[in-house]
Amino acid sequence: MKLRNVSTCLLLVLLFAGPAPARLGAQEKAVQVQPLASPAFPRGLTAETADLVVRGRTGQNESVFLDLKTIMALPSVSFHSLDPWDGKEHGFTGIPLKQLMAWIGIDEQASRLILTARNKYSIPVRREDYEKHGYILAYMIDGKAFSAEPSTKKRGPLAIAIDFSKNPELASDLYKHQLVWQLVDILVQ
Repeated sequence: MKLRNVSTCLLLVLLFAGPAPARLGAQEKAVQVQPLASPAFPRGLTAETADLVVRGRTGQNESVFLDLKTIMALPSVSFHSLDPWDGKEHGFTGIPLKQLMAWIGIDEQASRLILTARNKYSIPVRREDYEKHGYILAYMIDGKAFSAEPSTKKRGPLAIAIDFSKNPELASDLYKHQLVWQLVDILVQ
């Protein structure tokens, strides 16, 4: 095989090379692998140009302005769940809200988030709820960006999704109001 450039060679080294798996003794425990470092907060965004503003008790002593590209670069999860708004099952992909808030570094004493949509719809979400029930900040539905389909464009580019299939104790007719579409602002309290 003939390699044409250094990038190809480097890619092959990264794909096939790496440390050999260690053998664990009977008394040893496996070491947890740390996730890759998350991307830095984007620079140059303002409240008007950001896709999402996180403000309040952020731990950053200022508002955090995020764009969709940065959010999509963070580790994501996917699940299929019944959508109480249309009665159909959909696949949702996004970052767990708990993980996003940890990455931003919200105050340990913060007890809730106020989620606000572009149309100014706003609802509080208790920290214990979004952490326990695995709410995600979704940017994809059924494998496509919200904006890719006319039927889902009104929901994005960011929306809250809850896996009601995994959390049957949640009354979807009550909790569906926390599925904020076109999420643009999170106030950490």
